[in-house]
Amino acid sequence: MNRFDFYFDPVCPFAWAASRWLADQAGRHDDSVDWHVMSLAVLNEDREPASDQQRRQLDTSRRLGRVFMAAVAKNGADAIGPLYSAVGRRFHHAGDEMTPAVVSEILVEAGLPGELAEAMDDDSFDDALRTAHQRSQDVLGETGGSPITGINGTHFFGPVLSDIPTGDEAEALYSAIVTLGATSAFSQLKRPTGGKPTFSA
Repeated sequence: MNRFDFYFDPVCPFAWAASRWLADQAGRHDDSVDWHVMSLAVLNEDREPASDQQRRQLDTSRRLGRVFMAAVAKNGADAIGPLYSAVGRRFHHAGDEMTPAVVSEILVEAGLPGELAEAMDDDSFDDALRTAHQRSQDVLGETGGSPITGINGTHFFGPVLSDIPTGDEAEALYSAIVTLGATSAFSQLKRPTGGKPTFSA
């Protein structure tokens, strides 16, 4: 059985695509996935946002990251996976704005107290978020963005997916990723992403 660790920022569309593919394939292969939060907001703290859109994205990243930290403090790390799925359905698929009211609904959908949405504007969770993010950088061994994937203890940046693979393509990618993860000489493989993913509801 393979054990995966998946580090994600909840606003990253490439991580969302990879996470849905990984969750599906791991389930089919009786492999396990542990979910971990990282933060593009923390990663970019010392950089000026390139646009207002990026500034809003990083703000949402930080505010949702705080909610994840509040959920972990309340219910432990097992809360991360269900909360990520619920956030992704509303943020990436439905395109909902992450207001406190919407996040409260999302928390309830994930089996968590809706009042944890108050953490969005509670900077007391920022230290926990920085610690979670630093853990992702430590396992990678260098600075890296979202997502970071570990396969049986070997970590790499990616996979960066511009859509959610299905069918034979999903199975072939899974097999390839497991093989690369077990290949000690493998370091990096990259091509242009082809733009931001769009997901159907």
